[in-house]
Parts: sequence; C-alpha cells; structure tokens
Amino acid sequence: MSTDRERPKTIPLRPTVEPTANAVPRRVALQALLSGAGASFVLPSSAEAQHPMYRHLSSPGVIEEAQKAAAAASTPAFLDAHQVKTLEALAEAIVPGSTAAKVAPFLDQLLAVESGKNQRAFLGALGAFDMAAITKYGKPWIAISASEQDALLRDASTAVATISPMRGHFENLKEWIVGAYYSSETGMRELGWTGNVFHQELPGCTHPDGHQD
Repeated sequence: MSTDRERPKTIPLRPTVEPTANAVPRRVALQALLSGAGASFVLPSSAEAQHPMYRHLSSPGVIEEAQKAAAAASTPAFLDAHQVKTLEALAEAIVPGSTAAKVAPFLDQLLAVESGKNQRAFLGALGAFDMAAITKYGKPWIAISASEQDALLRDASTAVATISPMRGHFENLKEWIVGAYYSSETGMRELGWTGNVFHQELPGCTHPDGHQD
C-alpha cells in the first residue's frame, strides 16, 4: 500500500502584500517569538516536541495561510459541523478566548492537510470527550455545563496515562489548541506583539483557570 496518504501535506503559500515600513508582519513576529522569548512559553518540552502542531509552528508562512483560509471558509474543510462545535467548546474550556481567536476553524484547516494517522488521533481524542460527556451526563460535550466540562477536563488532565486513555487524548488536544491560540493574532498580542514591535519579556499567563498544565 502506498504511504502517500500518511505523509503530511503543506498548505500552498501565496504572495502577500508587503506591510508598511513601520509594521512587523505577523509572520515575521511569529518567527521571532518562537525563536526568542516566546519559545519558552509556547513551544513544548522535548518530550512533547514530536506533536504535529509544532511542525506547523515551525513554518510561520503555513500558519498564516491556514489562518487566512479559516477566515475565508464558509464550511469546514475537514471536520463535520458537530465536530467543529465540539472542538470550539473544548478549546474555549482549555484556553479561554479560543472562540474569539477562531482556534477551531484554524485547526480544521490544518487537519485537512494532515496525515491520516494524525487526523485519526485528533478525531479519536475529540470523540473521547464527547463520549465521556454522554457517559457521565447523558449529553454530548456541547450540551453539558461549563462546570461539568471543567470536571471532565480535570479528571482527564490528572489521570494516570498508563491507566486511562483520556490523559493522552487531553494532552493531544491541548497541544493543538494551545499552539493554535498562541499563533493567532490574539495570542501573539498576549505574547507581546503590538503590530509594530514585539517584547523580549513576556506577560504572565492570562488564563489562570485554563487547563494548560
């Protein structure tokens, strides 16, 4: 069997209009943040470095094009409507502000060009949280309350990985969501990008109630 379907694809890049002399384009700022002060906040430890999100983050041009595609898309490229809503609710619970930052449609664009293996892992994780909500509360993830979502996320994030698969599902989704959020304009501004400059010192994490640890 051919392995082509398992090989990650790239999003074709298109020429963009050069910014004014005083502006620092998002692509340049993202590259600088990920190679400098922002790297310690956004990029993973060596144990997590193989996650596919960080391959995307190493290509700021690809990130930029996926964001543009997400903004222009009228329908999802990979996920179905229920999966998009589930991802949006999960992302908001894990990193507050993700809905406004359009994390779900952005990840939908990245997943559309991912390997089959990574697509299946993502869908498996998304489905696992939906099933956990149904099992415990009798309703899908998007229909349970914020406190119920927090309880399931807390259980998943503290589970022993060798005992519960939910820990691995949580970690997989968290890396996708955190990487997507902090490569968005909203997240980059949190890291110090103003449109003209980016700071060498970062603000503290503004999501004390998030599930990033």
